[in-house]
Amino acid sequence: MADFALGLETNLLRSTDREFVFPTLHTHEKKMGLWEQLPSVNNTGAGSLAAYLMFLSSPRARRFARWFQNFLDKATTTNDVSEGRGIFSPIIQSGLGLSKAPGHNRAQMIGEGAFSTFSSADAYGIMVSGFLHYLCHYPYVYERLGEEMRSIYLPGDEIIWDAKLESSVYLRAVINEVMRLLPPACGVHWRECERPGVTIGPDELPVSVGSDVGFSIFSLFREGGIFRDPVRFWPERWIPGTLPEEEYCLAKKMFVPFLIGPRNCAGGHVAIMIASIAYAYILVNYDFRLGPTQYKPPHIWSNAHNEPGAELELRFESHYSIAGWKCGPFVEFRAR
Repeated sequence: MADFALGLETNLLRSTDREFVFPTLHTHEKKMGLWEQLPSVNNTGAGSLAAYLMFLSSPRARRFARWFQNFLDKATTTNDVSEGRGIFSPIIQSGLGLSKAPGHNRAQMIGEGAFSTFSSADAYGIMVSGFLHYLCHYPYVYERLGEEMRSIYLPGDEIIWDAKLESSVYLRAVINEVMRLLPPACGVHWRECERPGVTIGPDELPVSVGSDVGFSIFSLFREGGIFRDPVRFWPERWIPGTLPEEEYCLAKKMFVPFLIGPRNCAGGHVAIMIASIAYAYILVNYDFRLGPTQYKPPHIWSNAHNEPGAELELRFESHYSIAGWKCGPFVEFRAR
């Protein structure tokens, strides 16, 4: 994602930097989730104090601070010209005062650029993890989608986003089902009421101006009254004609993985494009299966253990923030 957004290569899958980058980001996500739920505590300065104490006490945090500063320096020097290499180059140029129209200042540039890069990288990571996990556990989906993709492309073919890939109904159904069970941003999404007369819910509960209202799309997407067999991986639910029309339309209406309104995810369409290319590329170029050893964290359990498919869930951590955290699945690949 750093390459796509900023024109940089972090090489974190191979570099030993991952030994301090990911643990520090994990801790940051826990803090971020806490401040999102208790903004009044953060407003007292507790967030800044916690960050300072962590920097003093943790060698990993200090290494991360140096790594992140180097990351920012490279991002700005790579994208401080009009033909910047990443899609976020306009944000950087605005933050550096190089844009003709006013926009972000430097602090906003750093916040927006860093948040967007790391949060979107997490989204793509969990979408690929979910794809591998569920196709290994649901072989009929693997066979059906694999047969379709392999009838269109050969190993080594260049796979790009075009009408041919976009028209695959079953590929999009698989992507939707992965995002339903593993929402790219699974935390609670808060919105502030800005005008009087707003009500929510069937009981029309009034919301006063200035109040915050939040909901979890993770919980919404597992609501049995909307999604039949809510924890079962079943891509066919997204294909017209599988479900009664009324049930299908309700599920489709309530499926908003990138949210709605002016604060929805700006990269939603790009996420679908990248997932489509990644899924097709993996299926065309590799056979894969689960490895003999999988890590099952003892402190994570299903919240719907009686539902069909619960035993095959991909379980992950969420700290009431954007990202999800998971070790695995561990998958064996064989080139085709």
